[in-house]
Amino acid sequence: MSSFMTEKAAKNINFDYIFGEVKPITEYGIRRKQEAKPFFRGQEADLRNEFNKIRAFIESEKRRDIIDVLKHIKNIQETLERANKNQVLDEVELYEIKNFLIQVKKMDGALRVLPIYNNTLKKLTPLPQLYEMLDPAHENLNTFYIYDEYTDRLKSIRKEKRQIEKDIRSIREKLKAEIEKKHGIRLNLKDEATVSKSLKDKIEDLSKDNRLRVSAENYLNVIFRIKNNDDMDALEHRYEMLSFEEEEEEFCIRQNISLEIKEFYHVLTENTRIIGETDYIIAKANYAQKTNSVEPEIVPELELEVRGGRNLKLEKTLKEKHREYVPVDMSLKKKVICITGANMGGKTVSLRMVGQIAAMASYGMFVPCLYASLCLFDHIFISVGDDQSIEKGLSTFGAEIVNLKEAIDSSEDRSLILVDELAGGTNPKEGYAITRAVVNYLKKKDCITVLTTHYDNVANDEEVQNLQVAGLKLPDEADLTTKNIEQISRYMDYRLIEVKYNRDIPKDALKIARIAGINLEIIEDAENYIN
Repeated sequence: MSSFMTEKAAKNINFDYIFGEVKPITEYGIRRKQEAKPFFRGQEADLRNEFNKIRAFIESEKRRDIIDVLKHIKNIQETLERANKNQVLDEVELYEIKNFLIQVKKMDGALRVLPIYNNTLKKLTPLPQLYEMLDPAHENLNTFYIYDEYTDRLKSIRKEKRQIEKDIRSIREKLKAEIEKKHGIRLNLKDEATVSKSLKDKIEDLSKDNRLRVSAENYLNVIFRIKNNDDMDALEHRYEMLSFEEEEEEFCIRQNISLEIKEFYHVLTENTRIIGETDYIIAKANYAQKTNSVEPEIVPELELEVRGGRNLKLEKTLKEKHREYVPVDMSLKKKVICITGANMGGKTVSLRMVGQIAAMASYGMFVPCLYASLCLFDHIFISVGDDQSIEKGLSTFGAEIVNLKEAIDSSEDRSLILVDELAGGTNPKEGYAITRAVVNYLKKKDCITVLTTHYDNVANDEEVQNLQVAGLKLPDEADLTTKNIEQISRYMDYRLIEVKYNRDIPKDALKIARIAGINLEIIEDAENYIN
């Protein structure tokens, strides 16, 4: 992000918050979001394709189905890498591959109904031939084990093992019946009988039966259990040999499947990439719908126009306080735009909103407004008045100048430069001079520069656009039943109005002081000084 916009700039325009609210579901989608880069000049067609995809998912009835599929997709990249290195996958890993193939097939079916499927949408590649290897019994279940159908040898081994289990069970049941009948006892499901030590004759009798053995003993009881005879020992030995052969055969089968997966390594990896891309686009579609955002019009000319624009982070904060956000219109027609008006009039909010909308559009996102038309920028810079650099020992003004130098150095490129109260941290004469000089310099560049300022006459230039906060619309003094700073938002008109370049900045500071309840004597004395 640094070449387009520093992390500090992203934070200052609240883009870090906005981007954090875009929430892909899969690990592939999260990775795709982390790798996201802005669209630059010359990539307008690619950006419009991105918008087409977002719009298609917003309008699609299948979006919910695709989201449900995404919830079942796990990260198989490590498994794929193991297969690609000729390592033999275990049954859990083979299950992961099978589940992935099932989800790819479902997702591909849902994507095919989208109108953009044959145009801009990247297509998944289902692999029925690989799925067939993972489901030779055609059960179509979201499970995996080494099926008998894989080889005749495996089927034969398992058949013989099942017969041995049956034969052992039959011999044991016969012995059990004979012992129970002879000794008048009941053997449990473990083929055991618990006899009290008080029954000495019974214990002696059972001890003489060579078909039984003592399996356990305590101070109260003796536990007898059926003992294997020669036939059972032979069968169990054969069973053990067959189990070893079964493991070898299963290993060979897993090895063959793993090699087949390796053959499709690049296709499977491409499918994970497409899933991540789709997941990321759907996340942007979800956020666009959640925030009532619209598709911006991307134009080649140096231009930025917004109608009904909203600063998303502030809007959320106000909503939590049950207060209404006032949308703002901005039509930036010149290379330098000055926003003037009283403190608390929303100048900085509007400044950040411009940066937000430009950054969101550049990152292929819909923007929070009723309409937006803008170009793509090479860089976005912002300098806010309270931006201090403690690490470098810079004052507010020093940090401003450092940020400003970075912006000016890149002004040969098409940049969006946002400056809040330039030189507000130094003496007024020098501050005014610096601000006017910066305006004169940047109005010649192929950039859009938006400054907020309190200095009169900075916008006294036909080449500079002056937008003014409509300001306080106070009722009569008698209607101000309480004097509290919280009332300002009730009477402040945050809309921006284009005014003639030679109009003075409105003086709302004393009005704000009056609402805040400052002593009337101080207010009147200040008015005298102004007059």
